[in-house]
Amino acid sequence: MLSRYKKSYLAYVLLFFGYYLCFASFSAVMSVYLTGIGMSDQEMSLILSAAGIFSFFVAPLAGYANDRAKNPKAVTAVMMAAIGGLGLVFGLCRGLWPLFILNGVIMSFVNSITPICERIAGEGPFRYGVLRVWGTFGYAAGAQVSGLLIEKLPGQALFAFAALACLVCLAGLLGVEVRPAAPKAQGEKPRLSALLESPQFFLFLAAAFLFSGCSGVNMNYCPMLLDQMGVSTGAVGTVLFFSTLVEIPLILFSNKFMDRLSGKVLAGACFLLAVFQYAVYGTAPWAWAVVGVMVAVKAVASTLYMMLCLKMVRSLIPRGLTTTGLAVVAAVNNLAGIVMQNLAGLTVSRSSIPVMYLCMGALCLLGLLLTSFLRVRNDENVFG
Repeated sequence: MLSRYKKSYLAYVLLFFGYYLCFASFSAVMSVYLTGIGMSDQEMSLILSAAGIFSFFVAPLAGYANDRAKNPKAVTAVMMAAIGGLGLVFGLCRGLWPLFILNGVIMSFVNSITPICERIAGEGPFRYGVLRVWGTFGYAAGAQVSGLLIEKLPGQALFAFAALACLVCLAGLLGVEVRPAAPKAQGEKPRLSALLESPQFFLFLAAAFLFSGCSGVNMNYCPMLLDQMGVSTGAVGTVLFFSTLVEIPLILFSNKFMDRLSGKVLAGACFLLAVFQYAVYGTAPWAWAVVGVMVAVKAVASTLYMMLCLKMVRSLIPRGLTTTGLAVVAAVNNLAGIVMQNLAGLTVSRSSIPVMYLCMGALCLLGLLLTSFLRVRNDENVFG
């Protein structure tokens, strides 16, 4: 039965469902959890920014290790097991600095696994969309369950749930195939310096910094925005659940448009969606308007950006450095998280969450301007 399980669709389902179930457990309502145990807005922002600080160093190293390792699954398995164990410890801590360090280590491992999952989805035996969609189901389920656990049970229940999600992911990892990265030409080893030889890649990284930084802040503050508008924690989880499900058609039919549209057009679409939703969050006086836009736009923008990252790396970076390139993008995302999360905490403490969202909308307008200068070939078949 084990031989039949290996390379089976079920193994890939468990991998993506379990990983994104775990991801949601540590991210969907973490800001609500931290404020619920007595952390101020600035302390909460500091703890959440640890994810970016630690990931900035850990994610590129993990990506390069996976590109060079003869057994990439072993690296991923160790990180996933550590996430589950350290999460249980996180649930027992109440001090600012222990929470800062633990969140940094946990989320740096979580963020390091994301590029690996994207590579598996892009290079697996099944189409990208039919694999990655199970990540959507996992994140949606994780967001809903996390909201209910925070509202109904002690905080430790959330991290026990996260540990269970890690076990599901590990069960999937056992059966999937993760081939060592190899360049197109047999025997040719891609140079790491190739990452430094593409001006367009650096331009994309600059735009990615703005989008991902604002998107990370949005992930942490949108539950707090709803909470301030009178939406219960359980209902917040429900909103995030449905907002995640909306991305399913986008992922399932990614083969219909992702390889056909240019990176410039897709990047511009990401920023336009971001500007629209932040403008609504910053100005709408009614909770129903914020909920409607959050359900319709939030996950669509972030998912389109995630697929765009894979497309841009495959177009601008040698094939043998795919995971490394994705890890560099992840490191930039994490650096953006460090900067934006702390700026957001400072802005909220001195004004309000709506004002913070208006500032993020202005930054995304700048990002839209940067994308107008992108020039990227469009001849890679990634999502077919």
